[in-house]
Amino acid sequence: MKIVVIGGTGLIGSKTVAILREEGHEVVAASPKSGVNSITGEGLKEAMASAQVVIDLTNSPSFEDKAVLEFFE
Repeated sequence: MKIVVIGGTGLIGSKTVAILREEGHEVVAASPKSGVNSITGEGLKEAMASAQVVIDLTNSPSFEDKAVLEFFE
């Protein structure tokens, strides 16, 4: 199964990616480091092509309550 982990190079994301790969899944670790920016959408379409599952482990770009809630809507 192809799984895209947005935030896949972060602390939690990298561990999630490793576990999923150990289980035999095809995993894309999507993050700005891999050319995927979930805020601007850059690289997102290509990363998600033919994916069956998307896991979002991104952090909000802000710590203000309103901005955080809007980011995850």
